[in-house]
This record gives sequence, structure tokens and C-alpha cells, in this order.
Amino acid sequence: MESYRPISLPSIVGKVAEKMALRRLLWLWTPRPHQYACRSMRTTTMQLAHLIHEVEHNRNDYLQVNLPRKSGVGSQLHCRPHRAPLVLIDSSKAFEFIGHRVLSRLPANIPEVNCRRWLRKFLCGRYAKTRVGNRHSDRSSTLRGVPQGSVLGTHFCSPFTHTHLSIC
Repeated sequence: MESYRPISLPSIVGKVAEKMALRRLLWLWTPRPHQYACRSMRTTTMQLAHLIHEVEHNRNDYLQVNLPRKSGVGSQLHCRPHRAPLVLIDSSKAFEFIGHRVLSRLPANIPEVNCRRWLRKFLCGRYAKTRVGNRHSDRSSTLRGVPQGSVLGTHFCSPFTHTHLSIC
């Protein structure tokens, strides 16, 4: 049961409202130039192609370094290849583990009160229930996470991930 995740199935009206809110949010939350997730016309293949291009382009570049001689007197010029450090992070269940207190701070930068209120209600106070065939479970409140399967879900996950990666 741990591998099952809640996926929201919003109505068409809800998705249209989310897209309208997203257009306003993109005026405030400009995605990073090298961010490929949650952006239209960008794919992971493009991100990998960019990475391979950068590594191949800099493969034959050498850095000139003055190192002290073994005798301790003077220095000697050495050529060292450029290094390309790469950190790949796969955060499993990223949608489920973002706390609502963190998410409630995101709309604070939004100048319009109605949009801010709508986003808070979109994020917090949600309920989930499970349906298998014709049987339904009881409703339970969701205390963390963003709605996976919604238009805005990935856009709320992205700033949270970026702030944590910029700390590293």
C-alpha cells in the first residue's frame, strides 16, 4: 500500500481556474533558465542534451595552475583538466512530503488578495477518499503535499525543491 499515491481528478472548470491562476503566478515566479521540469516546451531529453553538450564542450579545456615545487622553492605551471561535478537527486514522493506550512508561505508574495485566498484554499483544507469499484472509504484530511494530477501541483512543488537545492 505504500506505493499508492493520491492523485486528484479535478473537474474541467477546476482545471481552467488553475490555468488562469497559473498565468498570473508566472508573472511572479519566473522559472530558472536551466529548469526543465514544470515548463512548457521543455523535456528531460533536452536537459540531458544540454548536460552532454556542456561536458563535451569543456572536455578538452585545461586549467593552468601554479603549484609549489617539491623542493618548496618557487612554483611550477601545471595543466589540469576541468572537472564537471554532477549531482542527480530523485526525491521520491516529493508531492506528498511538502508541509502545508511551507506551502502557505508561497502565496504571500502575490499582490492580489483574491488570488492569494484562492491559492491558500487550493493548497490547504483538502480531503481525500478512495474508491474501488462501487465502494468508497471515509474522507480523511490531507495535512501535507500538493495535489498531484492538477495543473498547479507541479508548479508548487518546483519552488520548494529549488530552495532546498540552493542551500546545498
